[in-house]
Amino acid sequence: MNLQFRFKRYRNTFALLLLLVGAVSTTAHAQRRSEEEIKRIQDAKVAIITNRLNLTPEQSTGFWPMYNEYAQKRREIHRAQRKIINDKKAEGQNDEAVLNNLKEVQELRQKELDLEKDYQNKFLKVITASQVIELYKAERTFNDMLIQRLKQKN
Repeated sequence: MNLQFRFKRYRNTFALLLLLVGAVSTTAHAQRRSEEEIKRIQDAKVAIITNRLNLTPEQSTGFWPMYNEYAQKRREIHRAQRKIINDKKAEGQNDEAVLNNLKEVQELRQKELDLEKDYQNKFLKVITASQVIELYKAERTFNDMLIQRLKQKN
């Protein structure tokens, strides 16, 4: 009887261990896939912008580090906006708290506009005004394509 009890205990432990390993590997695979997908999306964006702007090698070396910095700062602002909107639900809050949340979102939008103005001036030091317009068009085109692809997946 004692031997049978040990066998059941080991079998249960083994089954739990297999379940845990499976869950960890699935999570790791999903995370890896997500990182790979993000990389593919970023590569596609770079390809679209590069194609539309028709940068010279000299322009490219000045533009891309600046653009990557700009894009990172813009992503941080968007994350902050989503955090306010998603984390601070209006349900159960008084009007003053909701208005404060709206004010925070507006301040972040203004910050994004200021960032765009600042970087537009920086971009104009390395690319032409026509290329800056093409940059904005390329970003819009890319975002539209991304939205369409997401709609098709769902």
